[in-house]
Amino acid sequence: MTTPVVAIFVAKPGAEAKLEELFRAVIPTTLAEEGCIRYQLNRDRNQPRRFVWTEEWESLRHLEAHLAAPHITELFAQVPAYVESSEVIALGRVDGGAA
Repeated sequence: MTTPVVAIFVAKPGAEAKLEELFRAVIPTTLAEEGCIRYQLNRDRNQPRRFVWTEEWESLRHLEAHLAAPHITELFAQVPAYVESSEVIALGRVDGGAA
């Protein structure tokens, strides 16, 4: 069974453009990773400082490999300077189609 993920990051005021730049930079490499089914960056229309990643991985093992990948560890080293809050939620699918 696949592993869906939702990750929510709220940018510090004025840091939205830099955070978006950092996030966009990892998308091509991540989409090429083994086990990546979906990897999409979204932005809240009502709260533009909130970025929401929607992801799906073939397995928890693939997600763990992604989180340990150099481009992601480098991203996570830079992100705290621009983020007010964050939460990464690995989900277990219950029912329904693709999100």
